[in-house]
Amino acid sequence: MGCCDFIKADLYRYCGNTRIKDFIKQYLTAEGFRFSVWLRICCFAKKKIYTKYTIFPVALVFFKHYKYKYGYDISYNADIGPGLLIFHISNIVLAPKKVGKNMTISQGCTVGMVIKDGIKEFPIIGDNVYMAPGSKIIGGITVGNNVAVGTNCVLNKSVADDAVVVGIPGRVISYKGAKEYVNNSI
Repeated sequence: MGCCDFIKADLYRYCGNTRIKDFIKQYLTAEGFRFSVWLRICCFAKKKIYTKYTIFPVALVFFKHYKYKYGYDISYNADIGPGLLIFHISNIVLAPKKVGKNMTISQGCTVGMVIKDGIKEFPIIGDNVYMAPGSKIIGGITVGNNVAVGTNCVLNKSVADDAVVVGIPGRVISYKGAKEYVNNSI
C-alpha cells in the first residue's frame, strides 16, 4: 500500500467514502483527519531519496504544526496501519511498536512504552482496536484484534482477541469486542 492508499483508508474511516469532495470536507472539518494526512505523507516521503529532500521537509512543517496545535504526540516513524481514526483533539500520545488497521483513538489516550532493565518495551496493537477517552495502553504488551479499551482504563497486561477491558488496572469484563465502536472498517 502506498501513501494515497493509507490516506484513502483513513478517509473511509471518517466518512465511509473516498471521493475528492469527501476528502476536502474532512480535511477542512476533521482535525484528526487533517493531522493523519500529514502523518502519512511524512511517513512515506522520508523513505524515498527523491521525496526525502523535496516533499518531506514541507510535509514535516505541516505535520509539526498540527502536532502542536492539536496536542498529539505521534511520531511519523510509528508503524500505524491503514484506517486510523482520531476522535477529537488534545492530549493523545501514540508510541507503539506496531498498530494494526482500523485503530480508533479518542481524546486523552496514551499508548506508551516502559523501560525494564534498560530496555524499552513498546505495545503491539492488533486490528480494529477502540480506545475510549482517557484510556492507556502501557508497556511491552500485546493487545489482540477487536479489543475495546474502556474509558480511563489503564491496560498493562496483554489481552486476547475480542476482549472488552475496563478499570485500573485493566481487566477483561467480556469478549464482545469492539465491533460496535469501530465503524467504516476497511
